[in-house]
Amino acid sequence: MINFDKKRFLLAPMANFTNAACRSIFVEYGADAVVSEFVYSRAVLSGAVRVMEKLKIPEGCRPAGIQIFGSDENEMADAAAVVEEKFAPDFIDINFGCPAPNAVCAGAGAALLKDVRQMARIVEAVSKRISVAVTAKMRIGWDSSSIVVPDAARRLEDAGAKMITLHGRTKNQGYDGAADWNLIEQTARAVSVPLVGNGSAELLDGDFMRNSACAGFMIGRAALGNPWIFGRMKARLCGEDESAFEPTPQQRASMALRYAKAMAGGGFQNISAENIKFIQVQVMRFLKNAEGFKRLRTSLKDVKTLGELENLLCEYL
Repeated sequence: MINFDKKRFLLAPMANFTNAACRSIFVEYGADAVVSEFVYSRAVLSGAVRVMEKLKIPEGCRPAGIQIFGSDENEMADAAAVVEEKFAPDFIDINFGCPAPNAVCAGAGAALLKDVRQMARIVEAVSKRISVAVTAKMRIGWDSSSIVVPDAARRLEDAGAKMITLHGRTKNQGYDGAADWNLIEQTARAVSVPLVGNGSAELLDGDFMRNSACAGFMIGRAALGNPWIFGRMKARLCGEDESAFEPTPQQRASMALRYAKAMAGGGFQNISAENIKFIQVQVMRFLKNAEGFKRLRTSLKDVKTLGELENLLCEYL
């Protein structure tokens, strides 16, 4: 699965961002493992082409996990079996933490924090059905009055989870407020399997990471448009200078163009306006905070083809 002989840094699964193009870039720039965008178990079983495209693992992009979510243990086990057969991931991750309405309203994602027994049943059913490692990503609880860790983490371990990623916020917090790293550390010490800490991990200092009970750290929103963050975090862990991993505006623009080309498959001419808009938004993430970004952002909104984007970025370079 993942070799935890030292502290590892993982890219978090993020809907509409951690696509194949993104994951390939982040592995190249230092992510020790990546996880796909999450997909609903029923969508996997439907065999929908658009869903399956999300799960493909690019060559050289490993260790790689595929994340699924759902509320029924049998359906989840069936979906995991399909994923294993078609894509041969290094591990299958089960989402117990997404606070998004589409997951929660389906009784899945963070909704399952209200039913730890069902979480364990899902992990057990999936573990018995597939041969690759089963991992789980969860939050500390539904709200501040219903914290479920470390007990829930121990139950998932007993059910067969080989790694647990713990986001140090409740469902009700969403992504607001401080992550509770004291509770993450307490949970990491309470389980025998590797526990990966998540939740504003980019703010941790080197001493904390070196002394942490966590086997690794997962970076999510701070990595958006910023693959260099993995080099920075590794340098910080080792007490080294992080400045070498601060990209120049030119490096940002080059990376933005590379990402756009990968997403467009060579050109914008035959793709929908919706997809063009998506690529524009992602390109802006790579350029955010760079010198001259505000001026460039205005021009980016008018881009209609890959050629126009390339010309614009070349002028910026």
